[in-house]
Amino acid sequence: MWTPERLQELFGDLRTHGGDRTDVEVKLGTGGCPTVIDTLCAFANLPTGGTIIVGVDEAADFAVVGVHDVATIEQGIASQARNALIPPPHVEFEIAVVDDRQIVVAVVTGLPASDRPCRTKSGGHAYLRQADGDYRMSEQEIAQLISLRDRPRYDSAPVPLTSVADLDPRLVPQFIAEARTGSRRLAEASDDQILRFRAVIAPGTDQLSVAGLYALGTYPQQFIPSLAVTAAVELPDRREGRTRDLADFDGPLPDLLDQAMEWVRRNTGRTMRYGPDGHGMDEDEIPMVAVRELIANALVHRDLGPHTQTKRVEIRIKDDRLVITNPGGLWGITVAQLGTAAGKSSVNEYLYDMSKLIRTPNGKRIIEGEGGGIREARAALRKAGLRTPTFSDASVRFTAVVSRHSLLTSDDLAWLGEVAADAPLSDMQREILVSMRSGQIWTNSLVRDEYAPIDSIAARALLQGLVNAGVADALGDRGSTTYRLAAHLVDDTKQTTPTVDVIAPLFPTDDRQIDLPAVSKNAPAVWDSLDRPGSLAEIAERSGLSHSQTSYALRKLAHLDLVEQVGGRGDRSTEYRRR
Repeated sequence: MWTPERLQELFGDLRTHGGDRTDVEVKLGTGGCPTVIDTLCAFANLPTGGTIIVGVDEAADFAVVGVHDVATIEQGIASQARNALIPPPHVEFEIAVVDDRQIVVAVVTGLPASDRPCRTKSGGHAYLRQADGDYRMSEQEIAQLISLRDRPRYDSAPVPLTSVADLDPRLVPQFIAEARTGSRRLAEASDDQILRFRAVIAPGTDQLSVAGLYALGTYPQQFIPSLAVTAAVELPDRREGRTRDLADFDGPLPDLLDQAMEWVRRNTGRTMRYGPDGHGMDEDEIPMVAVRELIANALVHRDLGPHTQTKRVEIRIKDDRLVITNPGGLWGITVAQLGTAAGKSSVNEYLYDMSKLIRTPNGKRIIEGEGGGIREARAALRKAGLRTPTFSDASVRFTAVVSRHSLLTSDDLAWLGEVAADAPLSDMQREILVSMRSGQIWTNSLVRDEYAPIDSIAARALLQGLVNAGVADALGDRGSTTYRLAAHLVDDTKQTTPTVDVIAPLFPTDDRQIDLPAVSKNAPAVWDSLDRPGSLAEIAERSGLSHSQTSYALRKLAHLDLVEQVGGRGDRSTEYRRR
């Protein structure tokens, strides 16, 4: 859920980005509850859901303006989720007080894969979140979501009209040699047996599998044109359609990786970085080890199903970032697990295992197969003073974004030289200290989230090191300690982050947490009697209340959209049930 620290960070991020995020939508809400049906639907179709914040004015640089009636906003959003969408997503609410103004934070839980796509009752449309907008899904994208309900095995499917004659004679001998070396079982197997055992030849056929063609084929695009990569540089002042160095890469997977790497290197610059000894080094603007891992992941883990025909891996270099997008999403893990011990899962199992045995022309494996690629990419970017990559899983597409801007500006570096010149701070501590200068308050959990993978003990040592160096203050008791810039270093001109406090929701949508006595005196008894639908008379009898007492409680529960009336008022057959 949203903590004060996360909200502080979000507001700064929104202002820097200049728009909503893929997982966050802000609404003004000054005229009452906004209509957010499309956004609720789009967030429900994201594996990790999303958050709607009401009481923020995007047009005024995301100024927090607050809302007048929190309960109305909560009830309105909950009603839209329950009554306008099939199946209805779960929404939980928090109230945050930002500089004495109340805002509503609605956290939408993504539906499980078995229930997606979520659709609107009116029109039956499904929506998808892309960048900062909600877009109606195409039939192709809907088919892609439905296909994810079962474990996909598209990489082992046979490709019609193919045979071993379509394999690259340069790649196959090396692949077979690696397979023999890495397996006792395959050490004495024939070449044909290895190709079959490793599913290069589709099971039960003499045709190549999708994975075999993609990884080892002479020219896979002859049979599946979408097994290619498109790249372009988007000019910062471009009008629609204006790009530079538009390129299409073809050939088998190792060639695609090599070509894409060379293209990124050609279209990004070189920069001077200083080592611990103070000597300057001329290095790539974006560390190529990180670029390689992210492109390799996009190529190996892309969706290979028939519903992704015409969809390629895409690479875009923008003025401020590198964006790598592939068809399909994660399987069996979440974005938060990437780079952790639990973050190993392959969308294409056969292709993944093949890729561990295939080397690019420069002798490097496509992937190491240890699940450490994301960790390595993060470490390389941090060492270069860049932000770690951000990831977005929209089920039908997965996106990795690398910022081209340094974490620390020249002003930041000059300030660090003044206040912490003699302190032996690590790169992470320097970054945290600079964020404290802008008002960021840190906790142990925030460090673990931002610098994952890192455990609680290491995070505490990192923060305590800043306190010991005299540049940070620790406030609070053990388990709830917060860390902020030392009082003697506070520069009022830099403390621009709003004061945030998160309080409990008025009407949580989780039935087990409803504050029924606050609804009405007899609401708890009536609610307990609604363990099964019933008429007014039946509910009155079960609860032991009079008809008027029961009717009043039912009206209050219905007003909060917790109870549904089935039938007309005054009709004896009318029933009431929990929503």
